[in-house]
Amino acid sequence: MNYSKMFLYEMKMTYREREVIFWMLIFPIALMLILGFVFGSSGDIKLTIGVVDLDGSAVSRAIVEALESIDAIEVKTGSEDTERAELKDDNRNALIVIGEGFGSEVVQGGTGEITMIVNRSDVTTAQITESTVRGIIEEIGREMAKAKAKEGADAGETIAINVEEEQDIEDFEYVDFMVPGVLAIVIMFGGIMGFSEEVAVRREKGILRRVKVSPISLPTFLAAGMTMVVITALIQAVILLLVGSLVFKIKINGNYFYMALVVILGALSFVALGFMISSLTKNSKSAMLAGNAVAMPMMFLSGVFFSIAWVPAAIAVIARMLPLYYLGDALREVMINSASLADIWIDLVVLIGFGLICFGVAVKFFRWE
Repeated sequence: MNYSKMFLYEMKMTYREREVIFWMLIFPIALMLILGFVFGSSGDIKLTIGVVDLDGSAVSRAIVEALESIDAIEVKTGSEDTERAELKDDNRNALIVIGEGFGSEVVQGGTGEITMIVNRSDVTTAQITESTVRGIIEEIGREMAKAKAKEGADAGETIAINVEEEQDIEDFEYVDFMVPGVLAIVIMFGGIMGFSEEVAVRREKGILRRVKVSPISLPTFLAAGMTMVVITALIQAVILLLVGSLVFKIKINGNYFYMALVVILGALSFVALGFMISSLTKNSKSAMLAGNAVAMPMMFLSGVFFSIAWVPAAIAVIARMLPLYYLGDALREVMINSASLADIWIDLVVLIGFGLICFGVAVKFFRWE
């Protein structure tokens, strides 16, 4: 009975404030819309391209050398089986296969064919990879056509690019990558800022002191607050996915139960962090400042808006030390790549372990007044 009363109290206290509604519902939608429309800067990317030269002619070798001379590309050559395996293991951004007879076809004035297979497991780089590699090969083809024209030969199309889909994977857009990141950030802020500051404010106003002398136990008090955060996170997830589906036509392939489970674990993990911050700080102002100091760097360093493959190695190491990285990764894998819980077990273990550690510290240092 005490739990239900505390839960109703938490709900009334949360939703009666207009600014709370703004930060929990309107702000995440606005953030997603802004990022979806204007976020497009990809920065400098080093692409790893596998090249299989089945022709072995002077013409095909010239193409391989031209690719190797480009700073933005790291070329890896090998057998077709080896390079396909490397592509499957996500060690290549794309694979180029120059077929047998390519050189003789070009020399005779025909069109040589090159097969391109793009690694689409990382949606943030797949489109960039395809457009970059295609542009480079087309430029090589134009230079070859110019050389043929100078010799008086037919200067028609020299190279034809066949794009092979190695797996039955839908073509994802950046917004499909971005929406799970926005959801992860919303969950993080809901746990850190919402719960830590609220507990600190109630301590200052003496509400916690009155709760302490009531029949309500600390576990009941915390369970009610955590339940409210979890329900809010689930509501936010539903709203964001609906808006994303209606506005950006995002593609969601995953199991909805798995998505809900990840959202719940993420919410509990970050509400434990928020609880720890409120237990270690003196007042609501310091709780707010500490919450911002933790949340803001995490938002920009965890790779929720971009692949950590784009950033320097040191930043990638930092990202993997932050819980938001694992929440974003779990949401993305489940929503985009239809991952099972077994596929994201590392993410889940990190979130659970992080939450338990924060909760243990929070309980140890918790103060009613």
